[in-house]
Amino acid sequence: MFGEDEYLLEENTKKLLDGFTETAIISASEAEESQIRNELCSLGFFTDSKAVIIEDLEKLDVNRGESITAFLENVPDKIRVIFKARSLEGTRKWVKSLKKQAEVIDCAPPKPYQITRMLAKEIAELKLDREETEYLTNALPLDLAGSHSELDKLSLYPDKLDLKTLKLLIEPALENQVFTLIDFLVKQDLKNSLITVKELMGSGNDPFAILGAIIWQLRVLYKVSDYRGNDPVRELNVKEYPYKKAKESLRRLSKAQIEEWFLLTLESDMSIKRGVLRADAALEVLVTKMCLSLPPNRVLKCENT
Repeated sequence: MFGEDEYLLEENTKKLLDGFTETAIISASEAEESQIRNELCSLGFFTDSKAVIIEDLEKLDVNRGESITAFLENVPDKIRVIFKARSLEGTRKWVKSLKKQAEVIDCAPPKPYQITRMLAKEIAELKLDREETEYLTNALPLDLAGSHSELDKLSLYPDKLDLKTLKLLIEPALENQVFTLIDFLVKQDLKNSLITVKELMGSGNDPFAILGAIIWQLRVLYKVSDYRGNDPVRELNVKEYPYKKAKESLRRLSKAQIEEWFLLTLESDMSIKRGVLRADAALEVLVTKMCLSLPPNRVLKCENT
């Protein structure tokens, strides 16, 4: 197994260990070669199968790597060997040899669109209505461990989950909340834009995290503004909900406006770092400037909100 996603490493390890009566875990870089050879080539007196997990392959030098791959020629059929590495230099001779003798399982961190697809089946098992399914899909964290933790929690809920309950149990990611802020700005709703910023800060979010999320949303808008393809989730690496919200915003927002908003966020960032404004005040000024930077006919609507 190669990759740095801890959830995939753990889950695949559980699957590979299923049915084995004995398990041994060895560090490839710390254990003596004789110990590794003994574990790979011998069964206990009272066991008929065994799994050996060899960790830390990425720490091996050439000599140790070649020695361990040589041991594989004498491994009995009833012993399963599981190698785990966060990363490996694929050009090394012993790494190529190891990959030829083994089934390679990719445990690299999946991209957001891949996580969405991987979780779709498990979300469907909750038997939610369409609106609840859409909310949960976009509220879950963008990592497998965090998402499965939330889904496990929801699976224990005794009754059918409605939207109100979901919002109490699963708080949307900061990025999704900021999309709501952008939505208010595009609609020229200054009042609710300022309320949203205060709610974000009142929830304990770091001002720089909020600012970073705003910048991320503007980058999404910028990428989507030029997109003419048919598979944005894969090609732009953007989840379906943010893509849909970006398309809605772009009906009222020009590419030049996005660029101007981006410059305003950089200005706000500098005003905080230089101590010109408190973080909360800087964010409120930023939101106000973003709204007032709209063309004259929109500014009038903004002021009347």
